[in-house]
Amino acid sequence: MRSSSAKSLPGPEGSLRALRVARGIGGILALLGTLASGCIPGATADRVVLVTIDTLRADHLGCYGGTWIETPALDELAERGLRFETAISPTPLTLPSHASLMTALDPPRHGVRNNSTFHLDAGLPTLAERMRERGLATAAFVGAVVLDRQYGLDRGFDHYDDRMAPRRAAGEFGYAERTADRVVDSALAWLESGPDRFFLWVHLYDPHASYRPPERFLAQLPSHPYAGEIAFADAELGRLVESIRARWDEGRTLFVVTSDHGESLGEHGEMTHSLTLYDPTQRVPLILSGPGVPEGEVEERLARLTDVAPTILALAKAPPLPDPDGRDLRASPSGTPWEPPLAYLETLAPQLDLGWSPLLGIRSARFKYLRAPRPELYDLVEDPKETRNLVTERREVVEEMERSLSERLASARPVEPTLKPDAARRAQLARLGYLTGEAAVTAAELGEGGGTDPKDGLAQVMMLHTAVSLMAAGRPDEALAALETIDGGGYVFDLHRSEAARRAKRAELAERFARAALAQAPAVAGVHVALGEALEDQGRFEEAAQCFEEAVRLDPASSDPIVGLGRIAEARGEVAQAARLFERAADSRSGSAEALWRLAALRIEEGGRVGDLLSRLSAEEKDQPGAAIRLARAELKAGRRARALARLKRALQASPESAELLAAQEELRLGSP
Repeated sequence: MRSSSAKSLPGPEGSLRALRVARGIGGILALLGTLASGCIPGATADRVVLVTIDTLRADHLGCYGGTWIETPALDELAERGLRFETAISPTPLTLPSHASLMTALDPPRHGVRNNSTFHLDAGLPTLAERMRERGLATAAFVGAVVLDRQYGLDRGFDHYDDRMAPRRAAGEFGYAERTADRVVDSALAWLESGPDRFFLWVHLYDPHASYRPPERFLAQLPSHPYAGEIAFADAELGRLVESIRARWDEGRTLFVVTSDHGESLGEHGEMTHSLTLYDPTQRVPLILSGPGVPEGEVEERLARLTDVAPTILALAKAPPLPDPDGRDLRASPSGTPWEPPLAYLETLAPQLDLGWSPLLGIRSARFKYLRAPRPELYDLVEDPKETRNLVTERREVVEEMERSLSERLASARPVEPTLKPDAARRAQLARLGYLTGEAAVTAAELGEGGGTDPKDGLAQVMMLHTAVSLMAAGRPDEALAALETIDGGGYVFDLHRSEAARRAKRAELAERFARAALAQAPAVAGVHVALGEALEDQGRFEEAAQCFEEAVRLDPASSDPIVGLGRIAEARGEVAQAARLFERAADSRSGSAEALWRLAALRIEEGGRVGDLLSRLSAEEKDQPGAAIRLARAELKAGRRARALARLKRALQASPESAELLAAQEELRLGSP
């Protein structure tokens, strides 16, 4: 593959310039080769296929020098198109990164700063809206609940498929994501009846932890399942590309493949992503292939995810986005010097999820500066592994990059979480490896530095992730043991300890941890909910109700404390009041799966219809042990033992090792009430 730091995508007059420079036999043959390949420099893309492969490190792909595993589909697109050697994501978080991809804005300007608690402002134009204005049909197929339509990325898409499917691993719910083959199947089904001119976004989530590739891909490299997930995603990408090429003229189809962020894999003390800004998480692949794109070229200059939308819009001759942070990656107009870009970097997850300091940064082609309690500066040419901090040696570079960073932040939106996930959604996100805390900081402090430096707390977070995985696997005693090995960690860690203790049926210990969290974060509604749940488990309903009421006062939009009040009303025999509270929680902005199945159970016991309620729940939500057992007991009380057993049987198919479900099934078989 040829390397060409001087070459880039042709500008609007690329075809005419190509004809003028086609002098002599060599030039004519080169131009004829370009035309024959279908990649006509000035052609317009009538079909655009954007594929984002989640959590994809560039250095694991063959075309980027990776030797772990073969990636023939990605390598072939790179051979037939343009590969950007250094493409940078603004943040190691799926939702904010995709928001940047779709708006061409960095997170401070689009306002989506973390997963699960932010919604893209409806006033911000998106790539999909512009493509629809261009007259293209628009469709998206996403592979994880973290990109659910409730977060606002569906805007501009005629069809937005965010239906999740079961995971392969037995005993796990895992409906919070679906595998690449299912995503591609859905996309191809849409294309079967779709129009000839379209913008298609396909999101493949598989390389994200936990790593469980299909057996034939795991067998290729058993010691590195992350690489197996990449190989699986690559195979499904190849199936998608070949299906499209078989049906449509390749000369009018643009393929763009990139990722939202990479994966640390233990480098710099982080196993996955979200808490650091080093290149293993921020350098992503970026490959373009199709009309208007030179073939077999490698662009050495820095590119950013915010550059992708302006470039796609230019190649499709669609209306541009207003005032973007990114720019069209095609060649600058003749006579205009190329100004090297700076890439903005941030992660607010340490602050929003753990109450630590956020990380903010700026990266050029050579230097990376990170604003942190202990700031960092790296020379990426001399030190690509980012091991030697030059912050005290190169003060002039630090000052210059600090100025650039401050200029970027001057136009930032306020950091205002706009969504509150309920307990069921938090559980889904936890199974995907996301921490979803509630920062004990004021609105004025959000986004500002100070507090624990994330690099100093990574060992604690690694243990916390282990504990969360153990809880998701139904092993709360082991999770609690792991959490108790962590020294301190702040109120978020105490909340997880309290949850593990509750699941291990140790309510008094859960209360102790919840009270420890309360002492540190008395203004956080979730802390009062945790204490209320621990007290509820002990039958101390009056005290629990007071905790839930205080949580409602602190956060009226949260459904969790309202559900808690409903459970207490039900335990006291106040069925009508419980039903009203469950209805209120179910209809709240954040919604509540638990409120729906508890309300359905009350209706079943009263002989009412529940189809409208259960239709609002996913299969996972109905089959999780707490829901299945409560609904089964309601069926039994209504005299429908066969239905009760059927509910438990279905739930056990999803969680065959659940002790709660097995005990409940045995209860029903023995005829116990």
